[in-house]
Amino acid sequence: MKKLAILFFFLISIILTNAQQTFLNYGKIEFEKKLNNYKEMEGDSWLENMKDKLPQFATTYFNLYFKDGKTLYEKGKDSDTKVSFFGNDGSDEDIIYTDLKQQTFVKKQSVFEETYLLSDSIRKVEWKITNDTRDIAGFECHKAIGKILDSVYIIAFYTDQIITSGGPLSYCNLPGMILGVAIPRCNLTIFATKVEWVEPNPEKILPPPAKGKMKKIDYSGLMTTLQKSMKDWGSYGRKRVINFML
Repeated sequence: MKKLAILFFFLISIILTNAQQTFLNYGKIEFEKKLNNYKEMEGDSWLENMKDKLPQFATTYFNLYFKDGKTLYEKGKDSDTKVSFFGNDGSDEDIIYTDLKQQTFVKKQSVFEETYLLSDSIRKVEWKITNDTRDIAGFECHKAIGKILDSVYIIAFYTDQIITSGGPLSYCNLPGMILGVAIPRCNLTIFATKVEWVEPNPEKILPPPAKGKMKKIDYSGLMTTLQKSMKDWGSYGRKRVINFML
């Protein structure tokens, strides 16, 4: 009888594990994006005098919907501490659609007063997976380190309990869903706060429509445009170019 009970619980555990892998084929993830205002001001004594006028972190929220190898990342709930040292550059309204099977993405991207419809192949990131792990939103996540734009390091945490290989912004192609991203050079973190088992509405996994005054462009074209328009902005301009290309 004892052996039968052990076998029964073993079978139940297998069923529950398989069920978890099945329901995590689709869902909704809430991400909290935090920009460290104080870090952005470091090195400039005049700016550091403004610290008492701003909260340390500018916080915004985004939702990631995923199903059938497609993801959509867009603005989520409002935040009470949405105050950025750089002001509002429009990026909170960005929408990013990713087709992981086709390895393509479409992004509705605001750059100050301009709006672009960016369409291109998914950016290649050479990830190096480490042995470090941490818990994010109740999931065990593995740490990976990647590099973009020649010198900007991305620290990502992914879970293989969610088999869709997507993530916030356009970061993806790790062995599971990315639930955390840290970009030290940009003083920026994006971490999941909640994962829900809800099937997205069909319109939540479609590319953003090309409506209004939107300029169609690819990744290389956007980089060239930003560099030209901000070439006289000094270090501030270089920082903004990187931020817009994340």
